[in-house]
Amino acid sequence: MRALLDVSHVSRKGPSLRLTIPKKVADLLHVDHQGILGFYLDDNGDIIIQKMK
Repeated sequence: MRALLDVSHVSRKGPSLRLTIPKKVADLLHVDHQGILGFYLDDNGDIIIQKMK
């Protein structure tokens, strides 16, 4: 089962795209402004976001 936690807008900064992590999601991941997130693609084609240690 999947539950939508929040949504975020994508913006452009030069040639890069920026994504703001909603506070609710950052709190659940225990990540702050110095955190590093990993983006994984699973076998179903879903993208998984996980805090890197």
